[in-house]
Amino acid sequence: MSRAIGPLPRFAEIHVRKALELIAKHKKIGRKRLAGELGVGEGSMRTILNQLKKQGLITSSRGGHALTTKGKRSLGRSLEFVRVDAGNLSVGRVDVATIVRGAAKRVRRGIEQRDEAIKAGADGATILVFKRRGLRFPDGFLNVGRKLSSTLVEIFKPHEGDVIVIGTARDVKRAEDGARAVASSLSRKRR
Repeated sequence: MSRAIGPLPRFAEIHVRKALELIAKHKKIGRKRLAGELGVGEGSMRTILNQLKKQGLITSSRGGHALTTKGKRSLGRSLEFVRVDAGNLSVGRVDVATIVRGAAKRVRRGIEQRDEAIKAGADGATILVFKRRGLRFPDGFLNVGRKLSSTLVEIFKPHEGDVIVIGTARDVKRAEDGARAVASSLSRKRR
């Protein structure tokens, strides 16, 4: 006789990273609040927290969850996410941008990155590479738009070979999740 099991947890790798960032931000946070801020169910949240505990990245107590020294090291430098207006370069109502340093060599056409954003719940992503002192599409086409380009360069101060990711969706959370998923995939390929 087989044992009935509940539904499978529904979360992505970006939720694990975001959980670490939220725990760091709040110093100590409870499971229910964390699940609410992440937008995942409590079962998924328990699974994420158990993974983080097994890896020695967090500790848990009645007062909530906190990062260990190992957790702080693994978190490293947090990404900065900024709401921008990408105009007709994006398909969603809300655009959120971030930068991935030195990732240009890992971008071919940008379609793979767009797909990562969609898998994370965004409507899409726009990928821009900083080459020859300007933001360009991965295929080298330069017409990004002067206003957007100058805004992004001012915010992120990119260097040659950096990639700016603009996640797009109907709300800020999904747009950020899309940008975060792309940034994570580009960072993973570096290792």
